[in-house]
Amino acid sequence: MIRRAVHTVDAVIVGGGVVGLATAYNLAKRGVKVAVVDRGIIGGGSSTRNASRFRVHFGNVENTRYAIEAVRELDRLKGELGWNPMIRRGGYLWLFRDKESLRAFEEVNESVWRPLGVPVRFMDSGKLEDKYPYLNSKLYVGAALGPQDGELHHDYVIYGYLTKLKEMNAILLDETPVSKITVVNNEVRGVEGVGTVINARVVVITAGAWSGELAKTAGVELPINAVRKEIGITAPIRFMIEPSLIIDTRVNAYFGQTLRGEVIGSIDIDEEAGLKPFNNTLRWLKAWVKAMGEVMPISRRLPVIRVWSGYYELTPDNSHIMGRLDSWPRGLYVAAGFSGHGFMFGPLTGRLMASYILDGKIDPLMEPFLPDRLVKGKLIREHLVIG
Repeated sequence: MIRRAVHTVDAVIVGGGVVGLATAYNLAKRGVKVAVVDRGIIGGGSSTRNASRFRVHFGNVENTRYAIEAVRELDRLKGELGWNPMIRRGGYLWLFRDKESLRAFEEVNESVWRPLGVPVRFMDSGKLEDKYPYLNSKLYVGAALGPQDGELHHDYVIYGYLTKLKEMNAILLDETPVSKITVVNNEVRGVEGVGTVINARVVVITAGAWSGELAKTAGVELPINAVRKEIGITAPIRFMIEPSLIIDTRVNAYFGQTLRGEVIGSIDIDEEAGLKPFNNTLRWLKAWVKAMGEVMPISRRLPVIRVWSGYYELTPDNSHIMGRLDSWPRGLYVAAGFSGHGFMFGPLTGRLMASYILDGKIDPLMEPFLPDRLVKGKLIREHLVIG
């Protein structure tokens, strides 16, 4: 007979990435006894496998408003958590190879970003060559710089949340896969896994790419699909790439430079959906190196020293899901499906989710992302997914 450890808490958070940690932290601040459980190492999933960038520029009003406040939350956290994430606003530089793509960006700038106070700055190929001489400006008809966008050290955000949760005596369980959510009389009673039972009247699913599978154990269908995304880094060179991220909009490739000088980036290769191993492929590497060499010819002499992969958790409209439906078991909540935007949105999501769970308050920023939009067909289609 397998002996299992039994824990009893007020709320259990399933998934120890930035969304789960932020939710747990904001609940614990309000006196809630919390447990965070993760199938791997807490903070070791896609929250540490990303490119550590943030932006406010999205393709619709809802995501842009959310992003603006999410970046404010990131700024505020460096004082609250005691770890400085070293935020730098180098901007995002979008590159356009055709006038149609450029015009589409101009339309979003006038209809969404300028009214919300975050306009981008456009430049022609001549200005692009003058300002960024290391780019192959002849490929492009123009570019747009979003100066409000930037980068941060993602691990320091994770360490900050972990430090605070340990100080508040939260239960943190690594390498503890949850096999089912326990439901009795349409109310959650906790979660079960190999060697562990956690009793709780509140269960929050923040399990990223695994959220859909976990929700099924409670009789809930979440339309979230995992897509593996690969990323790489080169040997360091002198710091020269001023923008935090440069994006070729034709091939959906991006790259930037770390504080140590490495060039980091990726490219979209239309990977099939599915929970694939965290491996890398030669097909992706060849595509990324080729694209980077076209955009920035000097990179052709740079050796790639490390590659890794993580997941985008995609929803039908590439926008996240947060909250619950009345038809779900009482006490069950979800914050998942961030479609590549989870780290930058995570801290704000944790604060809004805690308020929703404890006070029943639906923040205006949160309301468009409630799961009922998927039932009612009110999708928030996000087309500016990078990589």
